[in-house]
Amino acid sequence: MNIDAVTLVAALGGGAGISAVIQATTTVIRLVRRGVSVREGKRRVDIVQQRDEALQAAHKERERADAQQARADAEQQRADWADANRQIAVENEQRAREHAADLRVRLIEAGQSRDRLPEWPDMDRTIPRAEFDRLRKNTPPAAD
Repeated sequence: MNIDAVTLVAALGGGAGISAVIQATTTVIRLVRRGVSVREGKRRVDIVQQRDEALQAAHKERERADAQQARADAEQQRADWADANRQIAVENEQRAREHAADLRVRLIEAGQSRDRLPEWPDMDRTIPRAEFDRLRKNTPPAAD
């Protein structure tokens, strides 16, 4: 048997080339069946990561907006409560003035002279906060 070295190298080279072509063809067919090339697969992964990051950022922004809205709602409730209390205070002051006027009229009708009636109370005077707290707690005044 006479084997020529050049023929042997050519046969091996051709076999290796055919093997490489078959392997590349198989890889391409597999990727085509999946519908994605290698570069497109990496791009898809990047897009998915960007989408997830955007969704996470949107979720955090929504939580921040909800917290801000809750703070605004609480502040509005406090403002509404304060406004209602002011309105009640105005109504109570008006009732007190009317009651005092009614009592003065009754005293005068009962024969009490105007000179002996006490002075009108100073309804516009505001009680200092410390005095209000003291009266509320019913504690003796602090020594000045």
